[in-house]
Amino acid sequence: GTTSGWLKIISYEGEKWINPNGEKKYVEKSFYTYNEPSFVSAKGNGGQDFSAQEVLVIDGTTSGWLKIISYEGEKWINPNASEVSGVIELALKQLGKPYVFGESGPNSFDCSGFIYYVYKNNGYSISRNSVAGYWPMVIKINDPQPGDLVFLQNTYTPGPSHMGIYLGNGEFIHAGSEQTGVVRGNVFSSYNQKHFLGYGRFKK
Repeated sequence: GTTSGWLKIISYEGEKWINPNGEKKYVEKSFYTYNEPSFVSAKGNGGQDFSAQEVLVIDGTTSGWLKIISYEGEKWINPNASEVSGVIELALKQLGKPYVFGESGPNSFDCSGFIYYVYKNNGYSISRNSVAGYWPMVIKINDPQPGDLVFLQNTYTPGPSHMGIYLGNGEFIHAGSEQTGVVRGNVFSSYNQKHFLGYGRFKK
């Protein structure tokens, strides 16, 4: 039967709900889903990887993400999953490497050098710049997704002064200081909230 326009079917995989109406598009690449958490924590589910398949697009795109619906409910997907996962994978490989002012890898980094190294090696056409130089370049966003940028201000100098890569659920990775090197941080710590500037996204 139907419920709110959805049909319940049975296949070899078991029971499923399907929507026979709506615009269906085929996502040719594998994609990554992002589930909005019900609360903020330092750790959480980063989403799921799905193979290429037909999906129902219900809300176009928002900053490169598609809103889709299936029998499981609404999801935000990123058709450019390989780019997002590549950024995060390379960033996490740098954990523990030392902070050295002015360096941009591969063995040591300052905060903006870390960003340059990770994104440049994932096909982004960006030049080596300071945090203050990157801030005007990025698309400003309010709903960060994994792979986006976190900006802080007035940390050691006035204005945009520190940045990292958002991992999801409030967590980000950055070249923190000479004492910490490349570490994970939380956007919602008291220090980071005091100096929080905003979220950004590079244009590919």
